Amino acid sequence: MTSSPDIQNLVMVIKTMTNAQMKDALRSEGLAVSGVKISLQLRLIEYIERLHQRGSLDQYDRIARTLYTIAGIQWPGTSTTTTTYPSQPSYASSRPAASRDTYSSKMPSRPFSSGPLVFKESPFYKILEPLSPTVECKVRESTRDTVELKFTFSATTAQKLQEEPNLRVMVFCAAESGLNGFTRSDIAFPHQVELKANLDDVKANLRGLKNRPGSTRPADITNYIRKRAGYTNLVAMTYALTQKKFYIVVNLVKRRPVEELIATLKSRNKITRDQVLREMRSRAHDADIVATSTVMSLKCPLSTLRIEIPCRSISCTHNQCFDASSFLQLQEQAPTWTCPVCNKSTSFESLQVDQYVEEILHSTSTDVEQVTIEPNGAWHTERKEEPAKNSQASPGTDDDFVEITNMVTPKLKRETTSEPRPTLLSTPMTNTQNGSKGTTPNLPRSSQKRPAPQVVDLTLSDDEEEDELPIRLPKRQALGEFVPRSASQNSFTNGYTHVEDLRSSTGQDSLSLSPGRQSNIYFDL
Repeated sequence: MTSSPDIQNLVMVIKTMTNAQMKDALRSEGLAVSGVKISLQLRLIEYIERLHQRGSLDQYDRIARTLYTIAGIQWPGTSTTTTTYPSQPSYASSRPAASRDTYSSKMPSRPFSSGPLVFKESPFYKILEPLSPTVECKVRESTRDTVELKFTFSATTAQKLQEEPNLRVMVFCAAESGLNGFTRSDIAFPHQVELKANLDDVKANLRGLKNRPGSTRPADITNYIRKRAGYTNLVAMTYALTQKKFYIVVNLVKRRPVEELIATLKSRNKITRDQVLREMRSRAHDADIVATSTVMSLKCPLSTLRIEIPCRSISCTHNQCFDASSFLQLQEQAPTWTCPVCNKSTSFESLQVDQYVEEILHSTSTDVEQVTIEPNGAWHTERKEEPAKNSQASPGTDDDFVEITNMVTPKLKRETTSEPRPTLLSTPMTNTQNGSKGTTPNLPRSSQKRPAPQVVDLTLSDDEEEDELPIRLPKRQALGEFVPRSASQNSFTNGYTHVEDLRSSTGQDSLSLSPGRQSNIYFDL
């Protein structure tokens, strides 16, 4: 007699199988193998349901053994009951939680998941079998609660755990999403949580990245358990302040190290050099795209070190690659599975080695950090041009201008005479045409605005070009002697002598200075 839970067990086995495994099972029964994954699953489930309804025990046992063998799960045994099966399937999610837990505790071997959970697959591990029943963590909005899981090892499992380092014991937890019977769940622990294995605190990151569901990994408790046959190991999880239900289970998994994944990545299909060149030339000939040269970095955007194994997702359109080892190590710690260059969603299956970038890495020295990629696919390293030492500056550039930082006004030499000049004819020194400097007395504001022709200019030389001088009236030389009047009788206006006073005293237009020294003084009339 075949009991009803056995069909639920087969349904869970089918949900853990890949497309290729389901196609092999369908071929063994002569069924169609076309369609997407959900179609293959429904086809197998409907087939075993028909066998249940008809009571074909031999065919049911055969397909059950086939499914367990293809999925790599231990066969739990053959049932020989003759119970009449219901016309509609009874899924695990439709049964009460108490009956599910009772069934899980009596089940000697379990498929990929038990209870209402089906976890998302990961390239870093593969679930072999559950070690404990699935326990429900009830909602605790304002209090705390503790759930416990107990499990033991058989002699064979305990020996394998001691001999194979890649066999691990991990705690899986997921939140209730309402679609657990049809979708795979992300690894998620309550925000406020403490995990203990055999009363030892488990040191693991159970929170993941903020606002990134599925960015944590299951808790590895292999080093906290007793790997002895028949020993009861205890796992306790204390949680608080939850808004939804959580489910927790302990699974036996086989870990795949990063080195093994890299070997798998190297052995499968690659992005060929010709494929990259075709894509570049296609974009270069596109009339809607202006193709220009681009700079591609040879350093990984994650580790900032030189790339060793260049890879990228086949769904990405950029040529920039990242290092496979650095990317997989990061995903093992916090699985986000997004491209570090364009932030697109990716997966391990979509990663491929880029042979175009691999050729560039092998053709350049280790100190080269970037190369320039032309639109036609040609590449070259950055050329550093040194400026020519004796090159002539082109006109119109800043080199035509000379900057004067320290501008000094030249000083002209002033000749001194041994004889003092008369007080009567002393005139103020002013800035003149030849650039000589003098001191200007403190004059009233009105006198400083006198027109230039009224000023007596004694500094002009006779040898200056006549075309630069203003037209002057004829000059006459004074031959008589001039005796200056007393200081009280002299009439000055702003330091200048009135021509009328000089004419009234001598009756001439030119004057002669003291006896024994002949000097000609001219006035601009």
